[in-house]
Amino acid sequence: MKLFMRNVLNTEKRVRLHHRYAMPMMMTMIMMAMLRVADASAEATNATCKHATNMWGDPNPNIFYVCSVADQMPLQLHCPQGRGFFNGHGHLGCLPYDQWPACRPTVEPASSCNGNGSAAHAKDQPWATLDPNRFYMCPGVNAAPLLLDCTSGKGFVQTAKTRGCADWSHWRREMQCEAYY
Repeated sequence: MKLFMRNVLNTEKRVRLHHRYAMPMMMTMIMMAMLRVADASAEATNATCKHATNMWGDPNPNIFYVCSVADQMPLQLHCPQGRGFFNGHGHLGCLPYDQWPACRPTVEPASSCNGNGSAAHAKDQPWATLDPNRFYMCPGVNAAPLLLDCTSGKGFVQTAKTRGCADWSHWRREMQCEAYY
């Protein structure tokens, strides 16, 4: 019993058709490959594996990548809440934000709206927390501060020239944190 059958009479006809369409098909494939290379340079750098055996970060500190052993494609993973991916100063992985050795607010965050130690926050609102996904705002004097979240894809920046939720690339630049992911 034959499992695979081939029609010998049609083989010659297929070869002639193959030669007739081979060159246009080859040109089309080359053009598509060139377009993919051009698109890949404009896309995110995490479209291919950066490290075969290690992990690497994203401008968004909540995200990191590992290379899939099976197909050598990056797998996107998320750090647990309250932690961010940090790569530098001897650290590699999801660290609690209060243990990051860099990329921290320049002023230690206060968590009260009273005049003791946080008088500056009454006029300089909102202000940063150690978790760049969140920030504080006072609804009034001597009130409990509100702990608010930035929208998805943004981190809170508090510098001399910027204050508010900004995209993660801007956050990295302003916090002088571009080397740590």
